[in-house]
Amino acid sequence: MTSSLLAKSTFGVVGLGTVISGSIYFGKDLVFSNKPKTKTSIEELIDKFNSDKRFASVSATDHWKAAWQAYIEDNKSSEKDAWNIDGWIQTTISEETVKVPESFIQACEMNRSKEVLDKNDVLYSQVVKYCTRDALVRDLINETGDKTLLQKDGNFRNDAHWKAAWDLYKTDNSDTNKWNLTNWPTIKGQAEVPDSFVDECVKKSQTPEYRLEQSIYTEVLKYCTKDA
Repeated sequence: MTSSLLAKSTFGVVGLGTVISGSIYFGKDLVFSNKPKTKTSIEELIDKFNSDKRFASVSATDHWKAAWQAYIEDNKSSEKDAWNIDGWIQTTISEETVKVPESFIQACEMNRSKEVLDKNDVLYSQVVKYCTRDALVRDLINETGDKTLLQKDGNFRNDAHWKAAWDLYKTDNSDTNKWNLTNWPTIKGQAEVPDSFVDECVKKSQTPEYRLEQSIYTEVLKYCTKDA
C-alpha cells in the first residue's frame, strides 16, 4: 500500500515536472515568435540572391523603355498602378507611352532602398524586374578595380596597351585562333592592332556574365585591359 502511494506520488512529481518543463518550452517558443523579424534593404538582398543582376543607370535609355513597357503591361488592368507613378492612367503600350516618366526611374531609386523581410516580398520581385539589368563582363572588371578596360578610340592601332594585348593574344594563339578573328592568316603577322581584335574585346566585355571563374571573363581580363 505504501509502495503504491509512493509510486503514485513519484509519477505525480514526474508528471508535474513534465508539465512545468513543457510550459517553459512553450514559453520560449512564445517569446521567440513575438520577436520582430529583421528587415533588409532590397539592394542588399539583390546583392546576396541575384548576383547576376546590376541596377540600371539613369542613362540606360533602352533599359528604361523596356522596363516601362513591362510596367504598363503589368498594370494596364488596374485603375491604380502598383507604384503610384505620377500621372498614371489606364493605358496600353504605344509610341507615346514609350516616353519613360522621370517619376518611374525615381521610384526605382526609392524602392531599392526600402527594407523587406526577405526576397519573397512582392516589392523585391518588382525591383528586380523593372530596375535591374544583367551583369556584364565589364561590370566584373570595373568592380574588381585592379584592371581597366581598354577603349577603342581613334588611335587604338598604335596604342601601347593595345599593342601589348595584341602581342599577348598572338603569342597564346600561335597555332590557333581562339576568337576566330577574320583574316587570321594575314593579321597574325602584323604588328598593328587590327579592328577585329578590338571589336571582339568590346563585344565580349558586353556579354552577360557574373561568375569570375568563367573563361569569357578571364579572357577579356587578359587581352582587353590594362593596369588601373
